[in-house]
Amino acid sequence: MKNEFMNLLPIPKDFYVVETDVRRRNRAHVTVERYQNTDDITPNNKHLTVVTDQKGHLISFNSSAFKNGGHLPDADKALQQAITLFNQLDPDYAAGLSYMRTERQERHYEDNGVHVSAPVYWIKFAHRNGSYNWVTIGPDNQVIEVERESLWDYFRNRRATEMWNNDNWVLAREGKAPQLSAPDALA
Repeated sequence: MKNEFMNLLPIPKDFYVVETDVRRRNRAHVTVERYQNTDDITPNNKHLTVVTDQKGHLISFNSSAFKNGGHLPDADKALQQAITLFNQLDPDYAAGLSYMRTERQERHYEDNGVHVSAPVYWIKFAHRNGSYNWVTIGPDNQVIEVERESLWDYFRNRRATEMWNNDNWVLAREGKAPQLSAPDALA
């Protein structure tokens, strides 16, 4: 299963797995893999995070390996790309999605001290199972994020699902950094 979705995602040829952990996400075991082109793990530096469930389905993909700037595709084209990607990843799951909205946002990371940022379209869907799901499309139609089955804590007005794909959240969870503000999940 993993090889099937890996062909759909932008993973640089020189990236390889530098860390693999089994964690709990929404009370289920998931595998978290970090891809880089160097063995040294530096939080918030150039890398990819891939989270899969026990059956090998992609749950989360986050790229901090995109280039500075660039031009976004048309918002309607980005939406169609997101719908197509969800259908390619898991057509049965995609059948339960309902489009909610598209927001223009920005994503960023540090690459050896150089701030890298790009404009993106964050395309959000609800699923009939009660979760939120999204695809983030960046310049040149590049997939920056895919997220499935993210739950919301309405009482705290923040995400309820663990954020193993976010270095700052992981550092806070380990007690090495401050708690993130809402809408991020409590560590």
